Amino acid sequence: MRPNQTDRPLQPAKSKIETLDWDRVLSSYRELDALPGDLMASESEAERLLSVYNRALRQATTGNADVAMIALEKVTASWPQFSEASSLYGVLLAKERRYRAAEEQFEKVLLAAPDTSLARTVDRCRLAAREERIREQARDSSRMRKEQKLTPIRAHMARSGILQRAADEQGTGRVQMAGRREQEEVLRMEEGLSPSARRVHGKVSRLVQGLLIAVIASSLLFLVFYFVIRPMIVRNEALREQLEWLERILDERSEDAPVAEILDLYRRTFPQGSGK
Repeated sequence: MRPNQTDRPLQPAKSKIETLDWDRVLSSYRELDALPGDLMASESEAERLLSVYNRALRQATTGNADVAMIALEKVTASWPQFSEASSLYGVLLAKERRYRAAEEQFEKVLLAAPDTSLARTVDRCRLAAREERIREQARDSSRMRKEQKLTPIRAHMARSGILQRAADEQGTGRVQMAGRREQEEVLRMEEGLSPSARRVHGKVSRLVQGLLIAVIASSLLFLVFYFVIRPMIVRNEALREQLEWLERILDERSEDAPVAEILDLYRRTFPQGSGK
């Protein structure tokens, strides 16, 4: 008997490139003209099993996998040694991403018909379903850890009335204030946090508050510079250019005595290097 799944250590899942193409596996199945020789059934029962199997295979390949699975589930419950139908049911389970159920189904096929010609393919499918199950468990575990890390932040956002995204009538995303009910739910989640999580929450809250203060202060400084200081700088620069232009014109006409007198008076009043 095959060892129990829980008695064996879980091995790392393979890369996504090495995962089994379940559509390709499904396409390898063919309709049967007769039952396998090791399957003992009456003539009428054999016809019924063949009809159910062939019809389920056609349904599975034409987008009606849910109907096919219902029929195959009934057949495999009564005839687990019918390896073609039992393994096909496992493939359809895997295509539906029900990897644990698919793995168990392939296990049943190997236990009921270990010497079938499909045994090698079924065992490969079992291993592939197992790898997919382990991979999904790892993703779920990673998602759960991320959720635990985000819980303090979400609690702070709910308490502060931070905007949340919701769906409008057209199904597109819109932004609205978090309602009181959502805030209370998140706050209840926060009450169950461990002391370390509360410390993290406190640090995050202080960090968010500091960032908000910094953003507000930066915005105010920018507004003061843009609407008060910058216009003064622009006016002073324009005045400086006008004075330089006037000095240049006077210098060009310095041969005239009145102009030379004005230029001399200007330079004595505003000597070079004193700034204009």
